[in-house]
Amino acid sequence: MSLKFCVTYKASMSLFLLSMMIMFMGSYFVYNCSELILDLELCCFSNFLVSVLLYFDWASILFSFVVILISSCVMMFSFFYMSEEVYLNRFVWLVMLFVLSMNLLIFMPNLLSLMVGWDGLGIVSFLLVIYYQNKESLGAGMITVLMNRIGDVLFIMSIGLLSVEGSWNFSDLAEVSVPVFLIGFIILGSMTKSAQIPFSAWLPAAMAAPTPVSALVHSSTLVTAGVYVLIRFSSSISQGWCFFLLSVSCMTLLLAGLSASFEYDLKKVIALSTLSQLGVMMLILSVQSSSVCVFHLTTHALFKALMFLCAGAVIHFSGGIQDSRFFSGLWFKLPVVNSWLVVSCLSLMGIPFMAGFYSKDLVLEKCMMSGFSLFGLFMILFPTMLTAFYACRFLWSMMMEEGSSSFSSFYSSWSLNMSMSILGLGAIISGWGMEMLVGKFSEFIFLSGSLKMSTLISVFTGVAMSVGVFVMKKTVMRFYGYSKLSSMFLEHMGSKMWFLPYTSGYMPAKLGLRGCSSSLLTLDLGWVESFGGGKMLSGVSSFGMSANYFMQSRFMGFYLLCGILMVSSFFVFI
Repeated sequence: MSLKFCVTYKASMSLFLLSMMIMFMGSYFVYNCSELILDLELCCFSNFLVSVLLYFDWASILFSFVVILISSCVMMFSFFYMSEEVYLNRFVWLVMLFVLSMNLLIFMPNLLSLMVGWDGLGIVSFLLVIYYQNKESLGAGMITVLMNRIGDVLFIMSIGLLSVEGSWNFSDLAEVSVPVFLIGFIILGSMTKSAQIPFSAWLPAAMAAPTPVSALVHSSTLVTAGVYVLIRFSSSISQGWCFFLLSVSCMTLLLAGLSASFEYDLKKVIALSTLSQLGVMMLILSVQSSSVCVFHLTTHALFKALMFLCAGAVIHFSGGIQDSRFFSGLWFKLPVVNSWLVVSCLSLMGIPFMAGFYSKDLVLEKCMMSGFSLFGLFMILFPTMLTAFYACRFLWSMMMEEGSSSFSSFYSSWSLNMSMSILGLGAIISGWGMEMLVGKFSEFIFLSGSLKMSTLISVFTGVAMSVGVFVMKKTVMRFYGYSKLSSMFLEHMGSKMWFLPYTSGYMPAKLGLRGCSSSLLTLDLGWVESFGGGKMLSGVSSFGMSANYFMQSRFMGFYLLCGILMVSSFFVFI
């Protein structure tokens, strides 16, 4: 136990000190919105120079600070959550490699060097998702890595096509006319990491990973990597692709909101809420406002990591139960955990003066100022109402419903309380603090009174709907003995993400495996094997056996003498 404590404590303290150093040294860049490009020369062979470019600006420094701070809290939480883990040392190294890959992606200013961090995220995320080494984890890991490989292929194609332009730097691409299909490759590749429709099936499946992995991977690193690449590439996105991003983000918002409203698994509800907030980030990118996207990305990372840690603590104390229908009275059993869970849910809903309110309200107002139609306003306000609905439903199920879970193993842990407190303070004051510190987060937006209040009206309407459904469910249960308020088909469709795992996950995997099996039978084990490699191998083998038999036979000397006489006579007569 002391060795495990030493490993996690060193990793956590190292990351925390690094985050503080970045905060103090990078405050000048954040406050003044400054930029710095470093060209590090690695080696030089004659006229061949190998160098690495690093790009420091307010967005990269702010995002790196949040990623490393969350990583330190996750490592602190891991000592509590994975104290009985045998291979904790391996887990710590995987998390450190993941953080390194994310920072390589953040500070690289061109698409070619960015692929180092991008591929590193894909490989290490696969190893973290399959960490428990069971059938469910392996299936989730395969879906995750295959979806990410689609994005890798599109990025490699983009790098090859950009070689015609003579530069892979994002700043250079903003000054030239980039082909439309090349922009599409980068957008589609980023959508695979950010789990936008139709690549959304892998995100809830990846919840098979340990909860510390989910808190890190699905709050501030892997899922936001695609959003961060689009932030860097936003100046080159054309109007047509902006409309495409707007359509995809609205559909993702609607899908995630409806699916989370029917889901009972704790970690999957949080994963679907992450998917919804990723749709919000893509939405603000579609209206060409990358600075506001960075604002929401950083605040979301803090309160979503807090939500994952609180859910992980509940799962740990309940003996591994993740179904929210088995929980009840959490306020009295785990008061500290429940308090921070309420804070994270309030920030997710966008309740005034929480961190999520400052960024989310700015996102929605920026979209309204862009001149959306009535249908467009509905597509952004209805998911906002759904977010408040399922967040309140999540809290009701944890605190007020009657369940059967036992918390007999509850004990106090300093690492749990410390990690939740650091992220909890960020979930409360980070929105106000960043709005005061970063000038680009304080934009003047002029809207009418009805539009200005529409966001808060949507949030409180969702809360009222959640309370109404809870009361109605109790009433139906009391008088009729059951609590079904929706049809089985709607509930099944909502919990299965509009059957997206079947259409974009299982079905392509099944077709691909069937195609590989058919090619194996018809090519490797079919006529190619008979007339190609297999036939040639058998011929070579028979010839070798005949030569070996000939060399070992007693008539070899006679045959050899005859051969020498024939060759000699040939030369004599010529």
